[in-house]
Amino acid sequence: ERWREAGGRPPEGADEETALTAMLAAAYPADTATPPDATALAVLEETAEFLGAGFADLINLFQPERILVGGWAGLQLGTRFLETVEGYAREYALKYPAARVGIGLGTLGPDAVTVGAAILPLADFFARGGRRAEPETEAVEEQPAWATTVRERTAQ
Repeated sequence: ERWREAGGRPPEGADEETALTAMLAAAYPADTATPPDATALAVLEETAEFLGAGFADLINLFQPERILVGGWAGLQLGTRFLETVEGYAREYALKYPAARVGIGLGTLGPDAVTVGAAILPLADFFARGGRRAEPETEAVEEQPAWATTVRERTAQ
């Protein structure tokens, strides 16, 4: 959408994945005789800076050892784009935590988030030693006498 707003020409009616593919093809044409689309390059550069600034916030707050970019968009953008993002992240982050974080592409494929979410119930099951969860019983809260009186009077 940002590419369209900046004057780019994604295919009409294209979904996000197809539009991203078109923008990458415009920015980095396979044919060396075709000039790169300056608008697509500018949008990718802007996106890399925003993503790098977001990573810098994560680095400063949580000081992770590693940040992995995945999903269909991250894998499609690839290492070329990731180098620019990493440069901005290191530029905007505090020097000490930035020197200790690795930023790379995930290797679990485009469905990594879905697979990770599917594992959560299994992790919970194993955390309970392979036992079923105890059914939750609803606590019956005893009502004060005045509430019963009000309920009886309003029912009449």
